[in-house]
Amino acid sequence: MTGLCIQWKSPFEPLVLGLCSEAEAWTYTPQNTLTIKGTYFCLQANELGQPAKLGVICSYTNSKWETISDSKMLLSSKLEDGSSVCLDIDSNNAIVTNTCKCLNRNSTCDPGSQWFKIIDSTRCTSATKSSVRINSIFSFMAKNMLAISSW
Repeated sequence: MTGLCIQWKSPFEPLVLGLCSEAEAWTYTPQNTLTIKGTYFCLQANELGQPAKLGVICSYTNSKWETISDSKMLLSSKLEDGSSVCLDIDSNNAIVTNTCKCLNRNSTCDPGSQWFKIIDSTRCTSATKSSVRINSIFSFMAKNMLAISSW
């Protein structure tokens, strides 16, 4: 385990592992969604082998995350086609979704890149940081909507 946390730097960059002191706080809801605390953004599985993303429509199965395996350290979601994926880390420390590793108790298998633990934290959140990011997304969306509607 690395002791690192999922960071969200901007809407244009993938989610990455980084220092917990620089990461947003997340909430694991009773609906099994992982949301950035104080926002409507939830973690979503996009497609196999692709970066996980943030979205605001959090009722679909690709926004539901459950701990699986004996260790309870694999976070699994279902894609639109019904296939299961797990959170994983790629070579650039980006958060991606891949086929879940080591579910068959193979002793030579190494699931380390897919180990994630939801922990309780008492640290304060940065409401200003979150609202700035939300504003930047809304202004980005507004600019794109204006560009689309001006066609």
